Amino acid sequence: MSSKIRFATAAVCGALLTAACTGGGGGVDASSTSPLPGSTSPTASPPEEPTAAPSWGGVNVAVKYDQPGFNFRDDGTARSGFENDLALFLKRALGFKGMAYSDVPSKDREKVLVEGTADLVIATYSITADREKKIDFAGPYLQTRQGLLVRKGDRSIKEIKDTADKVVCTVEGSTSDGNASVPSIRKQLRTLMPEAVVDLRTDYSDCVARLEAGEVHAVWTDLAVLYGFMEHHKGVEVVENLEIGSPQRYGIGVQEGREEQCRQIAEKLRDFLNSPDWGGYFKYHFSGLADRDPEFEQKHKPNPEDIDKYSCSDD
Repeated sequence: MSSKIRFATAAVCGALLTAACTGGGGGVDASSTSPLPGSTSPTASPPEEPTAAPSWGGVNVAVKYDQPGFNFRDDGTARSGFENDLALFLKRALGFKGMAYSDVPSKDREKVLVEGTADLVIATYSITADREKKIDFAGPYLQTRQGLLVRKGDRSIKEIKDTADKVVCTVEGSTSDGNASVPSIRKQLRTLMPEAVVDLRTDYSDCVARLEAGEVHAVWTDLAVLYGFMEHHKGVEVVENLEIGSPQRYGIGVQEGREEQCRQIAEKLRDFLNSPDWGGYFKYHFSGLADRDPEFEQKHKPNPEDIDKYSCSDD
Protein backbone atom coordinates (compact mmCIF):
# COMPACT_ATOMS: atom_id res chain seq x y z
CA MET A 1 0.00 0.00 0.00
CA SER A 2 2.51 2.61 1.07
CA SER A 3 5.73 3.45 -0.68
CA LYS A 4 8.73 3.06 1.55
CA ILE A 5 9.37 6.68 2.31
CA ARG A 6 12.07 7.47 4.86
CA PHE A 7 11.95 10.67 6.85
CA ALA A 8 15.18 12.27 8.04
CA THR A 9 15.33 12.71 11.80
CA ALA A 10 15.59 16.49 11.55
CA ALA A 11 12.60 16.67 9.25
CA VAL A 12 10.51 14.49 11.54
CA CYS A 13 11.38 16.44 14.68
CA GLY A 14 10.84 19.73 12.86
CA ALA A 15 7.72 18.96 10.86
CA LEU A 16 6.18 15.67 12.04
CA LEU A 17 3.42 16.00 14.58
CA THR A 18 3.57 19.81 14.66
CA ALA A 19 0.23 20.33 16.34
CA ALA A 20 1.05 18.03 19.25
CA CYS A 21 4.58 19.42 19.64
CA THR A 22 3.20 22.93 20.07
CA GLY A 23 0.38 21.75 22.34
CA GLY A 24 -2.33 22.48 19.74
CA GLY A 25 -5.64 20.78 19.33
CA GLY A 26 -6.72 21.23 22.95
CA GLY A 27 -5.19 17.90 24.01
CA VAL A 28 -3.64 17.10 27.38
CA ASP A 29 -0.13 15.79 27.81
CA ALA A 30 -0.52 12.15 28.81
CA SER A 31 2.40 12.46 31.25
CA SER A 32 -0.01 14.28 33.58
CA THR A 33 -2.40 11.32 33.74
CA SER A 34 -1.70 8.16 35.69
CA PRO A 35 -2.18 5.05 33.54
CA LEU A 36 -4.24 3.28 36.17
CA PRO A 37 -5.59 4.80 39.38
CA GLY A 38 -5.22 2.95 42.67
CA SER A 39 -2.69 0.67 44.26
CA THR A 40 -4.14 -2.42 42.56
CA SER A 41 -3.28 -1.11 39.12
CA PRO A 42 -1.01 -3.25 36.95
CA THR A 43 2.39 -1.73 36.30
CA ALA A 44 3.69 -1.43 32.76
CA SER A 45 7.30 -2.35 32.16
CA PRO A 46 8.68 -0.75 28.99
CA PRO A 47 12.40 0.03 28.95
CA GLU A 48 13.52 2.92 31.16
CA GLU A 49 15.44 4.48 28.27
CA PRO A 50 13.85 4.73 24.81
CA THR A 51 15.32 2.18 22.44
CA ALA A 52 13.86 3.63 19.23
CA ALA A 53 15.65 5.95 16.85
CA PRO A 54 15.22 9.61 17.88
CA SER A 55 12.40 10.24 15.42
CA TRP A 56 9.53 11.06 17.77
CA GLY A 57 8.63 14.55 18.87
CA GLY A 58 5.28 15.27 20.45
CA VAL A 59 2.47 12.99 19.29
CA ASN A 60 -1.19 13.84 18.74
CA VAL A 61 -3.29 10.73 19.39
CA ALA A 62 -6.93 10.53 18.27
CA VAL A 63 -9.02 8.43 20.66
CA LYS A 64 -12.68 7.76 21.43
CA TYR A 65 -13.66 9.12 24.84
CA ASP A 66 -17.03 7.40 24.93
CA GLN A 67 -15.90 3.79 25.34
CA PRO A 68 -15.63 2.46 28.90
CA GLY A 69 -12.92 -0.13 29.22
CA PHE A 70 -10.94 1.27 26.28
CA ASN A 71 -10.79 5.04 26.69
CA PHE A 72 -13.22 6.99 28.81
CA ARG A 73 -13.49 10.44 30.40
CA ASP A 74 -16.05 10.27 33.16
CA ASP A 75 -15.62 13.83 34.43
CA GLY A 76 -14.24 15.63 31.39
CA THR A 77 -10.61 15.40 32.48
CA ALA A 78 -9.51 12.05 33.89
CA ARG A 79 -8.92 9.30 31.33
CA SER A 80 -8.91 5.56 31.90
CA GLY A 81 -8.96 2.43 29.81
CA PHE A 82 -6.98 -0.28 28.07
CA GLU A 83 -6.14 1.94 25.09
CA ASN A 84 -5.18 4.86 27.30
CA ASP A 85 -2.69 2.61 29.09
CA LEU A 86 -1.44 1.26 25.77
CA ALA A 87 -0.78 4.83 24.58
CA LEU A 88 1.19 5.54 27.76
CA PHE A 89 3.13 2.29 27.28
CA LEU A 90 4.14 3.42 23.79
CA LYS A 91 5.00 6.92 25.01
CA ARG A 92 7.52 5.51 27.46
CA ALA A 93 8.78 2.74 25.19
CA LEU A 94 9.34 4.96 22.16
CA GLY A 95 10.31 8.14 23.95
CA PHE A 96 7.57 10.47 22.78
CA LYS A 97 8.52 13.98 23.92
CA GLY A 98 4.88 14.68 24.68
CA MET A 99 1.45 13.29 23.91
CA ALA A 100 -1.82 15.15 23.34
CA TYR A 101 -5.24 13.59 22.90
CA SER A 102 -8.15 14.53 20.67
CA ASP A 103 -11.57 12.91 20.46
CA VAL A 104 -12.58 11.38 17.13
CA PRO A 105 -15.87 9.78 16.00
CA SER A 106 -15.62 6.43 14.24
CA LYS A 107 -16.49 7.89 10.84
CA ASP A 108 -13.57 10.37 10.95
CA ARG A 109 -10.72 8.06 11.93
CA GLU A 110 -9.24 7.84 8.44
CA LYS A 111 -9.92 11.53 7.85
CA VAL A 112 -7.80 12.80 10.76
CA LEU A 113 -4.85 10.71 9.60
CA VAL A 114 -5.13 11.63 5.93
CA GLU A 115 -5.47 15.32 6.74
CA GLY A 116 -2.66 15.20 9.30
CA THR A 117 -4.66 16.50 12.26
CA ALA A 118 -3.71 13.35 14.19
CA ASP A 119 -0.52 11.31 14.05
CA LEU A 120 -1.89 8.09 15.54
CA VAL A 121 -5.39 6.71 16.01
CA ILE A 122 -5.88 4.39 18.98
CA ALA A 123 -9.64 3.97 18.99
CA THR A 124 -10.91 0.36 18.71
CA TYR A 125 -9.84 0.66 15.07
CA SER A 126 -10.38 -2.61 13.20
CA ILE A 127 -7.79 -3.48 10.57
CA THR A 128 -9.52 -3.84 7.19
CA ALA A 129 -8.32 -3.94 3.60
CA ASP A 130 -10.55 -1.00 2.72
CA ARG A 131 -9.00 1.22 5.38
CA GLU A 132 -5.50 0.13 4.39
CA LYS A 133 -6.02 1.82 1.03
CA LYS A 134 -5.76 5.17 2.84
CA ILE A 135 -3.68 4.62 5.98
CA ASP A 136 -1.31 2.15 7.64
CA PHE A 137 -1.88 -0.02 10.69
CA ALA A 138 0.42 -1.36 13.40
CA GLY A 139 -1.08 -4.32 15.23
CA PRO A 140 -3.19 -6.07 16.17
CA TYR A 141 -3.10 -5.51 19.93
CA LEU A 142 -6.58 -6.94 20.70
CA GLN A 143 -9.18 -9.02 18.90
CA THR A 144 -12.88 -9.57 19.46
CA ARG A 145 -15.99 -10.92 17.80
CA GLN A 146 -19.21 -8.91 17.51
CA GLY A 147 -22.39 -9.22 19.52
CA LEU A 148 -25.51 -7.50 20.89
CA LEU A 149 -26.22 -5.47 24.02
CA VAL A 150 -29.79 -5.44 25.38
CA ARG A 151 -31.61 -4.14 28.46
CA LYS A 152 -30.97 -6.29 31.52
CA GLY A 153 -33.49 -9.10 31.76
CA ASP A 154 -34.63 -8.79 28.13
CA ARG A 155 -34.82 -12.32 26.73
CA SER A 156 -36.57 -11.43 23.48
CA ILE A 157 -33.26 -11.56 21.57
CA LYS A 158 -31.29 -14.77 21.95
CA GLU A 159 -30.01 -15.18 18.39
CA ILE A 160 -29.67 -13.13 15.23
CA LYS A 161 -33.05 -14.09 13.78
CA ASP A 162 -34.72 -12.52 16.81
CA THR A 163 -33.66 -9.08 15.56
CA ALA A 164 -36.39 -9.15 12.89
CA ASP A 165 -38.41 -5.93 13.17
CA LYS A 166 -36.29 -4.85 16.15
CA VAL A 167 -34.48 -1.49 16.22
CA VAL A 168 -30.73 -2.09 16.48
CA CYS A 169 -28.42 0.84 17.13
CA THR A 170 -24.85 1.04 15.86
CA VAL A 171 -22.33 3.73 14.90
CA GLU A 172 -21.55 5.38 11.58
CA GLY A 173 -18.14 4.45 10.22
CA SER A 174 -17.70 1.33 12.34
CA THR A 175 -17.50 -2.19 10.94
CA SER A 176 -20.98 -2.72 12.44
CA ASP A 177 -22.40 0.00 10.18
CA GLY A 178 -24.60 -1.57 7.51
CA ASN A 179 -23.69 1.32 5.21
CA ALA A 180 -19.95 0.98 5.80
CA SER A 181 -17.71 1.08 2.76
CA VAL A 182 -16.30 -2.39 3.41
CA PRO A 183 -18.15 -4.64 0.92
CA SER A 184 -17.62 -7.88 2.89
CA ILE A 185 -18.95 -6.32 6.10
CA ARG A 186 -21.97 -4.75 4.36
CA LYS A 187 -22.82 -8.09 2.77
CA GLN A 188 -22.40 -9.86 6.10
CA LEU A 189 -24.74 -7.48 7.91
CA ARG A 190 -27.42 -7.72 5.25
CA THR A 191 -27.20 -11.49 5.47
CA LEU A 192 -27.17 -11.70 9.26
CA MET A 193 -29.78 -9.04 10.07
CA PRO A 194 -31.90 -8.64 6.93
CA GLU A 195 -35.06 -7.68 8.82
CA ALA A 196 -33.63 -5.49 11.57
CA VAL A 197 -34.23 -1.75 11.61
CA VAL A 198 -30.78 -0.15 11.90
CA ASP A 199 -30.48 3.12 13.82
CA LEU A 200 -27.15 4.87 13.04
CA ARG A 201 -25.59 7.21 15.60
CA THR A 202 -22.26 9.02 15.90
CA ASP A 203 -21.10 7.33 19.13
CA TYR A 204 -21.88 4.28 21.24
CA SER A 205 -22.75 6.30 24.33
CA ASP A 206 -25.74 7.64 22.42
CA CYS A 207 -26.74 4.11 21.41
CA VAL A 208 -26.51 2.86 25.00
CA ALA A 209 -28.49 5.85 26.31
CA ARG A 210 -31.21 5.13 23.76
CA LEU A 211 -31.18 1.46 24.78
CA GLU A 212 -31.60 2.33 28.45
CA ALA A 213 -34.44 4.71 27.55
CA GLY A 214 -36.27 1.97 25.64
CA GLU A 215 -35.91 3.74 22.28
CA VAL A 216 -34.01 0.86 20.65
CA HIS A 217 -34.00 -2.88 21.32
CA ALA A 218 -30.28 -3.59 21.06
CA VAL A 219 -26.82 -2.17 20.38
CA TRP A 220 -24.63 -3.99 17.91
CA THR A 221 -20.84 -3.78 17.83
CA ASP A 222 -17.69 -5.55 19.01
CA LEU A 223 -18.16 -7.71 22.11
CA ALA A 224 -15.23 -6.16 23.97
CA VAL A 225 -16.79 -2.71 23.50
CA LEU A 226 -20.18 -4.00 24.66
CA TYR A 227 -18.68 -5.59 27.78
CA GLY A 228 -17.02 -2.27 28.61
CA PHE A 229 -20.43 -0.58 28.57
CA MET A 230 -22.00 -3.44 30.51
CA GLU A 231 -19.51 -2.92 33.34
CA HIS A 232 -20.34 0.80 33.55
CA HIS A 233 -24.11 0.63 32.94
CA LYS A 234 -25.88 -1.74 35.31
CA GLY A 235 -29.13 -1.70 33.35
CA VAL A 236 -27.76 -3.44 30.25
CA GLU A 237 -26.21 -6.80 29.45
CA VAL A 238 -24.54 -8.64 26.59
CA VAL A 239 -26.57 -11.40 24.93
CA GLU A 240 -24.81 -14.55 26.09
CA ASN A 241 -23.54 -17.23 23.70
CA LEU A 242 -23.98 -14.99 20.67
CA GLU A 243 -20.84 -14.25 18.67
CA ILE A 244 -21.17 -12.68 15.26
CA GLY A 245 -18.76 -12.72 12.34
CA SER A 246 -15.01 -13.17 12.20
CA PRO A 247 -12.62 -11.58 14.72
CA GLN A 248 -12.18 -7.82 14.59
CA ARG A 249 -8.47 -7.05 15.02
CA TYR A 250 -7.65 -3.67 16.55
CA GLY A 251 -4.63 -1.83 15.24
CA ILE A 252 -3.08 1.59 15.69
CA GLY A 253 -3.76 3.84 12.72
CA VAL A 254 -0.66 5.55 11.27
CA GLN A 255 -0.39 8.07 8.46
CA GLU A 256 0.48 6.42 5.15
CA GLY A 257 4.11 6.82 4.16
CA ARG A 258 5.53 6.86 7.68
CA GLU A 259 6.74 3.30 7.52
CA GLU A 260 9.70 3.76 9.85
CA GLN A 261 7.42 5.00 12.62
CA CYS A 262 4.87 2.29 11.83
CA ARG A 263 7.54 -0.40 12.21
CA GLN A 264 8.71 1.04 15.51
CA ILE A 265 5.18 0.93 16.90
CA ALA A 266 4.65 -2.61 15.60
CA GLU A 267 7.78 -3.86 17.39
CA LYS A 268 6.67 -2.31 20.67
CA LEU A 269 3.24 -3.87 20.27
CA ARG A 270 4.95 -7.23 19.89
CA ASP A 271 6.76 -6.58 23.17
CA PHE A 272 3.43 -5.59 24.74
CA LEU A 273 1.74 -8.84 23.67
CA ASN A 274 4.69 -10.87 24.99
CA SER A 275 4.65 -9.11 28.37
CA PRO A 276 2.40 -9.66 31.40
CA ASP A 277 1.15 -6.09 30.98
CA TRP A 278 -1.41 -7.11 28.35
CA GLY A 279 -3.19 -9.46 30.74
CA GLY A 280 -2.86 -7.05 33.64
CA TYR A 281 -4.43 -4.19 31.72
CA PHE A 282 -7.23 -6.37 30.35
CA LYS A 283 -8.15 -7.80 33.76
CA TYR A 284 -8.14 -4.35 35.32
CA HIS A 285 -10.37 -2.68 32.73
CA PHE A 286 -12.57 -5.68 31.85
CA SER A 287 -12.68 -7.35 35.25
CA GLY A 288 -16.18 -8.71 34.81
CA LEU A 289 -15.36 -10.31 31.47
CA ALA A 290 -12.06 -11.70 32.76
CA ASP A 291 -13.76 -13.17 35.83
CA ARG A 292 -16.57 -14.63 33.73
CA ASP A 293 -14.32 -16.19 31.09
CA PRO A 294 -11.03 -17.77 32.25
CA GLU A 295 -10.05 -18.13 28.58
CA PHE A 296 -10.21 -14.38 27.92
CA GLU A 297 -6.58 -14.25 26.76
CA GLN A 298 -7.08 -17.00 24.18
CA LYS A 299 -10.10 -15.14 22.79
CA HIS A 300 -8.94 -11.53 22.94
CA LYS A 301 -5.14 -11.54 22.86
CA PRO A 302 -3.71 -11.79 19.32
CA ASN A 303 -0.79 -14.04 18.50
CA PRO A 304 2.35 -11.84 18.58
CA GLU A 305 3.31 -13.39 15.24
CA ASP A 306 0.27 -11.70 13.68
CA ILE A 307 2.07 -8.38 14.03
CA ASP A 308 4.11 -9.08 10.88
CA LYS A 309 1.04 -10.19 8.96
CA TYR A 310 -1.15 -7.17 9.66
CA SER A 311 1.30 -4.27 10.20
CA CYS A 312 2.66 -1.63 7.85
CA SER A 313 1.48 -3.17 4.58
CA ASP A 314 3.50 -2.44 1.44
CA ASP A 315 0.58 -3.12 -0.92
